[in-house]
Amino acid sequence: MSGVGVRLERVALTLGGRRVLDGLDLELRPGGRWLLCGANGAGKTQLLKLLAGERWPTPTGRERIAWYDAAGDELALPQLKPALALVGGERQDRYFRHDWNFTVQRTVGTGCRGTDRPLDRLRPAEAARVRELLRRFGLWPLRRRPFLSLSYGQRRLALLARALAGEPRLLLLDEPFNGLDAAARALLKRELARLGRSRTTLVVSAHRAEDVPGRYDSAVVLEAGRVVYAGPPAGAPRAWLDESAPPPPARRKAVRATGAPLVRLANVTLCRDYRPVIVGLDWTIGAGEHWAIVGANGSGKSTLLRFLHGDLPAAAGARIERRAHPPGTHVEAWRRRLGYVSPEFQSEYLDPVSVEELVVSGLRASVGLDGEPTRRERRRAAAALERVGLAHRRAAEFRSLSYGQRRVALIARALVAGPEALLLDEPLTGLDAPSRARTKALLSALAGEGLQLVMAVHHADDLVPEVRRVLQLADGRAKTSTRPDPLRDYFSPLR
Repeated sequence: MSGVGVRLERVALTLGGRRVLDGLDLELRPGGRWLLCGANGAGKTQLLKLLAGERWPTPTGRERIAWYDAAGDELALPQLKPALALVGGERQDRYFRHDWNFTVQRTVGTGCRGTDRPLDRLRPAEAARVRELLRRFGLWPLRRRPFLSLSYGQRRLALLARALAGEPRLLLLDEPFNGLDAAARALLKRELARLGRSRTTLVVSAHRAEDVPGRYDSAVVLEAGRVVYAGPPAGAPRAWLDESAPPPPARRKAVRATGAPLVRLANVTLCRDYRPVIVGLDWTIGAGEHWAIVGANGSGKSTLLRFLHGDLPAAAGARIERRAHPPGTHVEAWRRRLGYVSPEFQSEYLDPVSVEELVVSGLRASVGLDGEPTRRERRRAAAALERVGLAHRRAAEFRSLSYGQRRVALIARALVAGPEALLLDEPLTGLDAPSRARTKALLSALAGEGLQLVMAVHHADDLVPEVRRVLQLADGRAKTSTRPDPLRDYFSPLR
């Protein structure tokens, strides 16, 4: 089966009154391997949706988009659609929004027919292909688990396997390495190398140099919705990888003086989908300490952060002490003292809200608003957005931002109420290199001001220098380290 080519001529796309893509002239040849690059908000995800037939160009009377085979014959989109596969953060969030919680095996199986939900029994050859993919992606032990009970990275692997189950002729991967631990990233690179020996047309977007695996025929670089480069990868502009952007000026104040630990945990067992994830955890986050939480996909990092935020209970027998939070006090009072950012939290914002309204919701500890923001709330939201570099988008609809920009907006939401600590689950995922550099500089400045950081990460480079303590999760257990270079022992063997 040959790959599918796509030809775009004078294509534009307007969303929410804003021109997202403008005057695109681009051709992807059948069977080619393409690298898609650009800063946050450049239009990469929207271009991938156009290529997948999930969006249609804004009518101008001059635009044209066509899919064709290796012989140059045009293909009708309705018949071709099952052979087009798109995987990315936004598509993954749809499973959460629609509560598509089938077993992992059935979820992967839907890729054979290109449906979102299981509709028909798979043919023997399809069922065999699904079983093979589950084993290749390390998902066989999880095949009977509900999809939404998996970790973020495990869900990403399942959706990548689902995409391959349909034997796609055009495979579109929007930052596919996001949320994957080092072992899973290596696995995906092997799968992409295997795919490179097929005739499938492949387009992959990336924000990190290490997420550009193997051989690519061409690179496409977008800037403000326009193609600024299309040609050999070696000649592509690399501003999207440049982390030398000057950081924002650090604003420091006196560090909060207190000797009480932020939390002290003893014999804490946490479960997900009625399964123990972390067992018998003893851990103290002392005053002024900054921690990294590391571990493989599914080890419990996100579950632990949700517990720290007060969203999940511990099993009976746990002892939990929270600073200035006496036993019997409603947990909502504790949540108001913390800032929290996570991929799952990002997907909860289903209703159309502006970026400003999203940040204001952090002052009310709510998802959405039950009334208009006050003048004081708007001022505080403006200050938080200014600090993260998104003040110019405060009136935009949150869902109109790029995936990485949404993550930055959620950091502003976490900061707006002046928290004592930030709980950050992969906070730099989806950010281009300059945005990562600016956000790391901001987090470093916040740590210098006395705000405690607890960060779950898969990349050592995502941590700020102030983080010198590590909690490593593996096989349901945890161990801590405070060595001079505590991260080297965990990350180096996995690179």
